[in-house]
Amino acid sequence: MKKIFCSLYLQVFVLTILSLQSYVSFAQSVETINPLEKRLDEMLAKMTTQEKIEQLYYLTDGNKRLNIPQFTGSDGPHGIGNNAKGFSSFPVTIAMAATWDPNLITRVGRAISEEQAARGKDRIAGPTLDMLIDPRIGRAPETIGEDPFLGGRISAAFILGQNTTSVFGSVKHYNLNTYEINRRTNDYLSDQRSLVELWGLHWKRAIQFGGAMSVMCAYNWVNGDKCAENKYMIKTLLRDHWGFDYYTMSDWGGFKETGKALIAELDFCEGNDLYIKELPDGVKNGLYDINLVDRATRNILRTKIISGMMDGVPVVPQSMIDSKEHRELVYESGLKGLVLLKNEKNILPLNKNQVKSIALIGPNVAELPLDGNSSSKVIPSYQISVEKGIKTILGEEKVVYARGCNINDTDKTQFSAAIEAAKKSEYVVFVAGLDKTVEGEGYFINKEADENGGGVLSRPDRPSQTVLLPGMQNELINEIAKVNPNIILVVISGGTCSVTPVLKNVKGLLYAFYPGQEGGRAIADVLFGNYNPSGKLPATIPKDDSQIIPISTDFKNMVSKGVGYRWFDSQKLTPEFAFGAGISYTTFEYSNIKINKPKAKVGELIEVSFDLKNTGKIAGEEVAQLYLSTGTILPALAMPIKQLRGFQKTALNPGESKRITLKLTPEELYVYNEQTNSYQVPQGDYIVQVGGASDKLLLKASFSLAAASPKPDLQVVNIRTMPVFPEVGEPLVFMVSLINNGTGETKIGDDHIIRFYVDGKEVAHYYSKSITIPVGGMEQACAQGSNNVNWTATAGKFNITAKVEVAKSDDLIKENNSCEGQLTIPNGKVIPTEIAKFIQ
Repeated sequence: MKKIFCSLYLQVFVLTILSLQSYVSFAQSVETINPLEKRLDEMLAKMTTQEKIEQLYYLTDGNKRLNIPQFTGSDGPHGIGNNAKGFSSFPVTIAMAATWDPNLITRVGRAISEEQAARGKDRIAGPTLDMLIDPRIGRAPETIGEDPFLGGRISAAFILGQNTTSVFGSVKHYNLNTYEINRRTNDYLSDQRSLVELWGLHWKRAIQFGGAMSVMCAYNWVNGDKCAENKYMIKTLLRDHWGFDYYTMSDWGGFKETGKALIAELDFCEGNDLYIKELPDGVKNGLYDINLVDRATRNILRTKIISGMMDGVPVVPQSMIDSKEHRELVYESGLKGLVLLKNEKNILPLNKNQVKSIALIGPNVAELPLDGNSSSKVIPSYQISVEKGIKTILGEEKVVYARGCNINDTDKTQFSAAIEAAKKSEYVVFVAGLDKTVEGEGYFINKEADENGGGVLSRPDRPSQTVLLPGMQNELINEIAKVNPNIILVVISGGTCSVTPVLKNVKGLLYAFYPGQEGGRAIADVLFGNYNPSGKLPATIPKDDSQIIPISTDFKNMVSKGVGYRWFDSQKLTPEFAFGAGISYTTFEYSNIKINKPKAKVGELIEVSFDLKNTGKIAGEEVAQLYLSTGTILPALAMPIKQLRGFQKTALNPGESKRITLKLTPEELYVYNEQTNSYQVPQGDYIVQVGGASDKLLLKASFSLAAASPKPDLQVVNIRTMPVFPEVGEPLVFMVSLINNGTGETKIGDDHIIRFYVDGKEVAHYYSKSITIPVGGMEQACAQGSNNVNWTATAGKFNITAKVEVAKSDDLIKENNSCEGQLTIPNGKVIPTEIAKFIQ
């Protein structure tokens, strides 16, 4: 016994000495000299004031004397836009959100960027992070839907895909970009909490975890300042709090006061010439601070370096454009965003061997709409209509087509032919919805009033001004129902359309947000059972216009009053179809919910686990969703009745069951405390509900959080190198994003230590005691080589690891203290290991 005691004592003594030695070595470490910022210092020192200013203007930001390339790019939220032809047209943003599948959307972001790289461009305007406050807004197709949690995961996934290539995205439109009516003059009023906690949630995720390298400011105003001139929005929130240090830009001509924009930290002037005209004399005469110009130029040059533009990128073959692989990805992403909402008497799937005849009716049968009329529209080399998709499966002889009506007019002259076709057919597939004539960017505004402030926000953007299917579509469907009861309704749109006036008269309902150029093939495959639908609604479908949040520029208290399902909950409204809804050709059972720590402390990781079983006869995918509610909490803030805080898409064979675990870190529990201007995790009581839709939450459990001392939770993501695409023989600088999603800030004087490894061997380190990272904040950490010697690239494939070192007692969750990536040399860049597994 004595020997055992002595042995244990010796072990503790040795560990203590080692710990002290480690602490002493850290305490004596020298502050890392940032190699990236040193390079930027050297570049700026070589530039004249005029050359610095030219970097801030979209027509002059190239510099031949200093070998600085110029930004080149186009719109591209769902494919290459700006009238480019022959590029793959993927599903629109809201359709991507309908997949609820981040890994899939990472592949989509990568493919679109590969096509941009193949044409020698380096930038895409996209993805779009606008939120759907009203389904009738013009740019509804470009939105991430109505929920910032889902939108943040989808947007970050898209950006991660972009960042596996040499093309980066200008994420847009920051922020509160909603109605198109008088979009340049609408001044949206918001409390600080709503700006951060609701409107900012998906932006924070896209910037920190997605690794966005450019932010485009919206046209509208927020709290009295244009977004591109809004110091709180750009400097305070985006930069100082969330840690964004790449470049910001205006939307086309989206600001008017050079001084305000420069102070707000708008870096890049796109679409007007204010910076290039006013800054040279203004700086010379002392009107504008040269230090602000230096800062903006630094942000732009930093982006050009970290995107790969400055040091060279690999050539991507033009055969990548609209390639076979990309066409299949268009099909897959369109397929997985299709949402089945009604299947009365199991009318679907249709059996191609038993179907005798089908009448194809509706304005979207013969032509497949791909987008609204906006800058993001893509012109593909082909598109597959629903008519073609069904005829490919069923054959020409069993199909009759009659348009029946147009999208949005009162013409009934085509009714009789459609009714006659329906009368003679076994089934009717009616393809309804919207198209580019009724949805779009800036399409229905009084442009002169918009520019000069003469307009007011008084109506929705949609010409019909209603959420109902426009024109004569509802009337025709109900007329057809009198002669044929077997109607399957397919709706194709960007913003959701209510089908309440016809719902009782259709047996099947499939919702398709503009699904990409292969959309007709995807829709046909779902209708005939070649694929079991797995999409879920990213936006609530109301019964009628009375259920939509009133049109207003007052966006205050939106956290509790909410948009989308939060609004429906707060007003005790029952929609036609709830957020997250979507059924399948099989059935799923949820059971056995458990929480790892029913009584925990603030900051501790909460894990919610449950069983998900396929109880049907065919394989299928289910999106399990977790919603969080609160009981009594401190601080006693107004909270939504529930909000999405976790989801997972899982494939299951018939009879198969899987244990699903969804994690609630401090980030998922954050509220924004306006009194302290900081994120906070409230102590108190919480309720979790789990199920297949926001109105079908069959499982319920609770936990409580007791007060605890604030602690950081440091995690590292997005390993990068300089140069980005290293060649053999080049020395590498390593960097990473250091995020603090804990409950306490790190302070000046704290050790911030990150070590970098190549195939397990340490090659670089970062050390700083001079930074502070607020709760919810981020620092870009750039390392020095070990012994001040950078690792030199050799040919091959390498595993890169970044690990933040922090005492266990000073950090909340140790599992996120490291990240890994794969680097292939030559022609490769660091790609996160988890992404490398499914993109190859």
